[in-house]
Amino acid sequence: MKITKIETFRQQVELTEPFKISFRTITAVDTLIVKISTDAGLVGFGEASPIEQVTAESVDTEQVALDFFADLLVGSDPCAIEALHTKMDSALAGHTAAKAGIDIACFDLLGKQAGLPLWKLLGGNANQIVSDVTLGIESPEKAAQDAKKWVAQGFTELKLKVGVDDASDLATVKAVREAVGPDIDLRLDANQAWTAKHTIHMMAQFGDLVSAVEQPLPADDTRDLALVRANIDQQLMVDESVHSAKDALKIVADGGADLINIKLQKSSGLWGAEQINAIAESAGVNTMLGCMLETKVGLTAAAHFVAAHKNVHFADLDGFLTFKAPAWLHGGFENDGGVFTLSDEPGLGMTIDL
Repeated sequence: MKITKIETFRQQVELTEPFKISFRTITAVDTLIVKISTDAGLVGFGEASPIEQVTAESVDTEQVALDFFADLLVGSDPCAIEALHTKMDSALAGHTAAKAGIDIACFDLLGKQAGLPLWKLLGGNANQIVSDVTLGIESPEKAAQDAKKWVAQGFTELKLKVGVDDASDLATVKAVREAVGPDIDLRLDANQAWTAKHTIHMMAQFGDLVSAVEQPLPADDTRDLALVRANIDQQLMVDESVHSAKDALKIVADGGADLINIKLQKSSGLWGAEQINAIAESAGVNTMLGCMLETKVGLTAAAHFVAAHKNVHFADLDGFLTFKAPAWLHGGFENDGGVFTLSDEPGLGMTIDL
């Protein structure tokens, strides 16, 4: 099987309501859907969805990169995944989101050729996962109201964005905990907003209201992670500090994390995610699959990865819940609250009308 054409479709998806995190407020997103056609008549789909503050890439830069890869990879075998990554990395540094779009589409093709859903092709641990749902930075009253709504819909894990105002953050966490009771798992995500000293202080204030904090320090401040981890009672998760297996190796060697958040758009796709998870698992560190502002294309690929691997203990793949559903996208998985059941159809198990 050979690649005959690679096409990219820029799609805008609107959010049902604005979503606020520590560094911006989002009302709509542009994303890039990748379509790879082959001489065998099979078609694979992927998604490139960068966030500049995380990947240092934009939709515009990734469109250019994908146009470059479209010329570079025609005639290549889409099932030779490592060879494709070697070719892309040798030709163009960075651009992990564009590479993720290619990678996901090729894995979709690999699954279709094998007649297997990706969760089986990648490991086959289970066909169901549990995802949290993320609450943006809101007033304590609004956050508590939203939390109760999601719990009523069947979600048992919540992630709260923090990092703008300490007093408001503490009031919000207290309000959410009171609203949902003691049995719902609450985790925080500070999106690089704090220093080590500030993180230790804040986590002492939160106490047993929350179970973990994600990426409280700037991405390049990996030196202080072990210090923070040793001085808080909650688990410490890293996200923006880990883009590759090399990053993961440094973090676990330094004792800087209890959990690693893997995102396909950071890791150049499923191939890179496999390497990061292997490094983490070998060090006794569990992982989570998170997401950027992706449609169900990228989210489904991530969900398959979670389902495939027992070391992936958590999933943060709720982005589709805040999007107005695109008419061109169907399938992938069904959700009953936070329980996602993956399709047994080959590859991603999706129908995409592009």
